[in-house]
Amino acid sequence: GLSYLHELAERRQLVNQVFLGGACDPTTWRKDVAIPALEAAGVGYYNPQVADWSPELMAIETQAKTTSFMLLFVFDSVTRALATLNEAYEFIGEGKQKVVLVNRYVPADLVVAGQDLNAAEAMDINIARAELIGYAKARGVPVFESIAHAVLACIATCQAAAQNYLVGAA
Repeated sequence: GLSYLHELAERRQLVNQVFLGGACDPTTWRKDVAIPALEAAGVGYYNPQVADWSPELMAIETQAKTTSFMLLFVFDSVTRALATLNEAYEFIGEGKQKVVLVNRYVPADLVVAGQDLNAAEAMDINIARAELIGYAKARGVPVFESIAHAVLACIATCQAAAQNYLVGAA
């Protein structure tokens, strides 16, 4: 068919091509890896990580999620990311947008937001992540261990969809 992008564009206006999802503090993967690669490729993105976050930004972030072609959710080894886990389930289940996941398991000796993560909590988080990965893979969602590889997959998907859209519109 004329591609997923065309169908999505008919349903709603696309503002961003890639939403950079995942827990924000203390991560730097957005500015260190994703944003430079996306900008170099000319792929638009929404970065929810800001210096002065406030509850008023929740509506803007929600809007950005629903108007992005792709959702990149990163589950790193330095955050719990439990809210992100629920969001990923929701968006994968809806199936309206392309979702890409990066998964890294958390170690038992991690300190998150000033709190020590004990072995039992780390195991619970890792089990929840493993279940999400199984759910995602069963629905054809790509899962990566490398953020850089996931970002490159997002770029390739966006560029291919844009090319298919342009060819189909010609």
